[in-house]
Amino acid sequence: MIGERTSDRDALIQRYDLTARLASRVVALLCKKVDVTAAVLETAAAGPALAAVLLDGLLMDLGAEAMDEVRLQALAAEKGAQEAALLRVVRGEDGWRTIALQDEVLADEVEGAGGGGALTDLALARGEAGVISLTETDAIFTPEEVARLKLTVLTSHNPQERMEALRKLVFAPMPAAQKAGLFVGALVDTAADASVRQEALRGLEQIGFGPELADAMRRLFGEDEEDVLYATERLKALLAEADDAERGVTLAVLLELFAEARDCAVVEKLLERITELAPTLARSPQKTEQLVQSALRQLAREFDGLRLPVERAILGCHRHAGDVVMPILLKEISRSADPRVRSFLVGVAVTVSGDQETLARLAKMALSEIANPGVPEQERSYLRYGLVRLGKPAARAVLELLTRRTSRHGPELIRLLDVLCAEGGVSEGIINEGARFLLETLRAADRETRRLVMDARLCADPRVDEGLRVSLAAELLANLVEYPARDTAETICNSLEGIGPIALRPLFEFLQRRYPHEETEWAFVSIGRIVRSSGQEAPPELMHEILEFCGALFDDPDAPVPAFTLAVAYLCGYTQEGARRFDEFLQTMQERLGKTAYTCELFEALVVMAGSDNARPRHQRELFEVFDRVANTRAPRQLGITRQTQEGTVYEFGREVLFDTRIVPAVVRGLENICVSRAAPPELSKDIVKRLLILWEGVSHARLVWGPGGVGALIHALCAAGCSDRVTVQVRVRLGHSLLRSLKRVAVVRAVGDICGRAARGSEFRDLCLRTAEMMLTEWEGSDKQDDERRLALLVSLGKIAANTVLKAGDPAVERTRENVLQALFVALRGGITGVREPLTMLQECECLPEERRAEIRERLSRAFGLVRREPA
Repeated sequence: MIGERTSDRDALIQRYDLTARLASRVVALLCKKVDVTAAVLETAAAGPALAAVLLDGLLMDLGAEAMDEVRLQALAAEKGAQEAALLRVVRGEDGWRTIALQDEVLADEVEGAGGGGALTDLALARGEAGVISLTETDAIFTPEEVARLKLTVLTSHNPQERMEALRKLVFAPMPAAQKAGLFVGALVDTAADASVRQEALRGLEQIGFGPELADAMRRLFGEDEEDVLYATERLKALLAEADDAERGVTLAVLLELFAEARDCAVVEKLLERITELAPTLARSPQKTEQLVQSALRQLAREFDGLRLPVERAILGCHRHAGDVVMPILLKEISRSADPRVRSFLVGVAVTVSGDQETLARLAKMALSEIANPGVPEQERSYLRYGLVRLGKPAARAVLELLTRRTSRHGPELIRLLDVLCAEGGVSEGIINEGARFLLETLRAADRETRRLVMDARLCADPRVDEGLRVSLAAELLANLVEYPARDTAETICNSLEGIGPIALRPLFEFLQRRYPHEETEWAFVSIGRIVRSSGQEAPPELMHEILEFCGALFDDPDAPVPAFTLAVAYLCGYTQEGARRFDEFLQTMQERLGKTAYTCELFEALVVMAGSDNARPRHQRELFEVFDRVANTRAPRQLGITRQTQEGTVYEFGREVLFDTRIVPAVVRGLENICVSRAAPPELSKDIVKRLLILWEGVSHARLVWGPGGVGALIHALCAAGCSDRVTVQVRVRLGHSLLRSLKRVAVVRAVGDICGRAARGSEFRDLCLRTAEMMLTEWEGSDKQDDERRLALLVSLGKIAANTVLKAGDPAVERTRENVLQALFVALRGGITGVREPLTMLQECECLPEERRAEIRERLSRAFGLVRREPA
């Protein structure tokens, strides 16, 4: 669209009946690359309010670059111009801006149909035989008369005059697309009388607009919200069959209604229809910008309810006109004063941008919004998600901010850097640059920041150079002295374990320097964990040194840091050097049972050795006898030590640990480790299962009184045995039935669910599964509504049983059980128990269920968890 660009003031005065001052202002605006359309000039000549708008100094101050539709409309409203809401600023070529009326913009797009406009020609019905001929219309409708009718339709405040002009324009000799633009302009005029709108709709029908579409559009202008919602739903089907012209006209109306709507439900439905018309909308940059601006105004008013629909609409437009949408997004980001809307726009732009330079800018914008306390946490989460998708540009922007050492948001940036390096697909160069920054932070930062770095996955990333990982391990250990608290020490251990075998040398050097300080306990623990996961990669010479160091500690009955026993157990169980000295240390440990202050730790060490890779059948048989003797309360004569004090002889057991809470759970775990070990002979595994069942009979019938730790360990051992491939189906069934007698225990519910969720053939196993499901369903129906843990455990176990493909489809009892389980899960889902997502997902993937039931599960899960972040359709 191009406005009046003549610089001849006399011509302007003659053509539009302007005052000399107003003509001078129009010419002066041309110097600022701002022009004004003929319709605006005609309206300004007839009304002093609009003339005052053009004469205001603000327009000269703004110029083309800053010319803003919102400011222009605000200025017009301030001056009292009735056309304020109709004013538009149209972007032109070479930076020009055109001040126009809304009706002109629409008409211009109509005329541009087929060449990039939003509308196409409608079939014109004015030339029906016997009504009026083309010759007659040309004689009646002179150019002057047509211009007068158009101006009346655009500017008149008299409903009768506008209706008469609309009726005449139906027969005027002008393109149907221009007529459609004029009719739509009258239709969407917020100040128009209802009769004018009805006449505009009749005019559209007369020039070819579908009657059903016209009827639906009439309902859109009604007062009843339900009727409006019905009309928008009806449009969905009608538009699928409409031609391009009808879709274009409908889109123009929907855009205007959307901008003015206030009810959230109506706004959302209108936006749905507009999104479906995105291919048509994308042909017009002006209309696309209008949609984005209207959507953002609506979003600022009702953010939570409209966030996802607005995102879908913008992404739909971007798919069809990315080169148009992206500049609009960037412009609106710079203009928006609402932190929620601005952060939303940044997130959307990050999602759709593909240009590397733009991505770098967006990454910095996103970081700025994340640091803004006015942005809701949910929006910050979306931005973090978007930054992870950006990868390299985002990581580079974070590193730049961190290295300046001026940001008050260091902890937030460190967490973000860690996520980007772990999940963002960045290069090894950035990974190592980030790791070097973390190393410097560990050396010099404040306590809070260092604590954050200790938990960073980047410290243990295998892509970090080996030398850098060694330095990180040493620095983590140095911080262990300052952070003795268990949770922090555990974090450091996890990072050291991730660093792997190259951390063993720094760990050993730390032990040599710091033993017997209490922090060395965690060094022993870390050595054991690393060796357990990658013992074959450990250097034999270093393993020999560590074993020698730890072996010497056995001679001290009061060793202040007894965790060395666990380090020895792991080294013996999982390294080549340990295999060579397995018998030696096994004998040493057994000799000291009950004779030292760290007897409990010795039992824990024997448990590790019993299930280790280096344990042989003779070792396991020997340890079985030790564990079995203790489990049957036939413990060694002395499980502690005696001390002489001023009060007399005092008997000490372990280090502040009772037999019932440490020794019993340990020996049961030892039996479990041997039972499921692939090195154990079948007859030994069978003997252990028998022993576990005997112990369970005693515990479940209260003939054997154990504490919660021992009972929990026994249930876990029975479950592990029942799930092991080393036991027969008959043994598995026997274990299941034995556990079912104590179904009131939550641990038993989980254990039986795991056993029945395994693959096993035979009718006995089928019967166990069906009986278990029946009992659990009864327990579920009668369970205490406040007992969340038990109720969820029942549901998860039921899901595992129902999803077991060993239970074949077609079996009536099986299908009845599956249906009952499914109904229980649906009831729980409706009741807000979100934990049922796991069992429902298992059933959704179970091929034994009919496809329609699996589809129903998918639909219910989608509805229940629809707030989880997904790519908008």
